[in-house]
Amino acid sequence: MDAGNGGPMEDSHDQVHIEARETLLDAVEALGPHSEAVILVGAQAIYVHTAPTDASFALSPFTYDADIVLDPELLGSSPAIVDAMSRAGFQLGDQPGLYRRDVGPQVDLLVPEAVGGPGRRAARLGVHGNRAAMKVHGLEGALVSHTRITIGSLVPGAGRACILKVARPAALLVAKVHKVGERLRDSDVRRRDPVAKDAFDMYRLLRAVDTPDLAAEFRRLQAHDVSSRVTSEALVLFRDLFSSPSGTGTGLVVEYVRGLEDTDFVVESSVALSRDLLEATSRH
Repeated sequence: MDAGNGGPMEDSHDQVHIEARETLLDAVEALGPHSEAVILVGAQAIYVHTAPTDASFALSPFTYDADIVLDPELLGSSPAIVDAMSRAGFQLGDQPGLYRRDVGPQVDLLVPEAVGGPGRRAARLGVHGNRAAMKVHGLEGALVSHTRITIGSLVPGAGRACILKVARPAALLVAKVHKVGERLRDSDVRRRDPVAKDAFDMYRLLRAVDTPDLAAEFRRLQAHDVSSRVTSEALVLFRDLFSSPSGTGTGLVVEYVRGLEDTDFVVESSVALSRDLLEATSRH
């Protein structure tokens, strides 16, 4: 049934999104003593910024998890992250930084690669050990560009909320570009499956945020030592993926909306917004 017409698929997506927000709030509470080190990234952060325009899409926002960046410089020594998450019912899985309960969404605790210490996947976090969080390339901008926003429960009538650092749109775009690029290079088809949704979430951001504001953020990220390299890499990859109707990224956006949105309009607007951003970021 059409996901844009209130059918079971839309209801399912809405419920998953609600559960993901509740899981995020639970994780933030568990990490309370480390709250200054916590920054929201990923799809939930994107939807915070795109909320005013989300109603214009047939596809409602949804995500299966909660992605949190930890700033190592702001982490306290106690409680131990793994212990704090365990007390809230989150168990660390086989991979560093990936926490699950018996049922429900996953919480990913992530550290930007540039500040995550040596090694390939596990962030080196001193007293918190080498499995509490996972290193990820491309998230460095979240350390540089974020803002405090009240994040509330999506459960109707609930008053639950917290004030949380949320990565700004340019930092989220940089992270998503790197994620899409990594997934497209991955030979594991299972890891490539969600990539069309990631591309569409980027399109949501481009539609929701004024290009001059995005470009100014990109210049800030390029000027900072910790985020300069990943931002420049992202802009090159973004051009390859999204600046033409035949780009792989443009095709992924169309793949995600086919049958629910006007694909000709989506292609035209996605390419135009992408080109506008690239032009604006190259002027300085």
